[in-house]
Amino acid sequence: YRKILPEMAETVAVSKSNISREFVDASEQTLKELCERRFDGQQMLIVYMDGIQFGQHHVLVALGVDKQGYKHVLGLREGSSENATVVKDLLTDLVSRGLDPKRRRLFVIDGSKALRAAIAEVFGDQNPIQRCRNHKIRNVLDYLPKDRQENVRCAMKAAFQLPAEQGIAKL
Repeated sequence: YRKILPEMAETVAVSKSNISREFVDASEQTLKELCERRFDGQQMLIVYMDGIQFGQHHVLVALGVDKQGYKHVLGLREGSSENATVVKDLLTDLVSRGLDPKRRRLFVIDGSKALRAAIAEVFGDQNPIQRCRNHKIRNVLDYLPKDRQENVRCAMKAAFQLPAEQGIAKL
């Protein structure tokens, strides 16, 4: 394949750079469609929000869960961090694309004050906000010595599976 494919590609005027350009163009179009999708009439009951870092780039992601339990990427924003300006811009965009700001829904976040403030500003302060369990576990483990982390991780995950009162007692 290594010998034949380059020779074959040259005979039909296909090059690595040509394929790369086509991939970039197709990716840009797909991302544009994703970021301009409408949500009118869709009932997103839960919105997860978190930032992820790709090298020098920090991307804020909003993921919705509808009443059937299906997940939908709602939107993305690049910014220097999960600051209130970037978060509010993303949430305002979601509203402009049909996510009803008056509908009560659960927001799951990492504990960021900027996320919480932007949610309250765009969607009101009557929406329940839950701290992401994975972020909570990671934050707790950061304070522990390495040899204790696995036991505590398992205990926390087990506690999260119990009814609220028992889970809280276990924690």
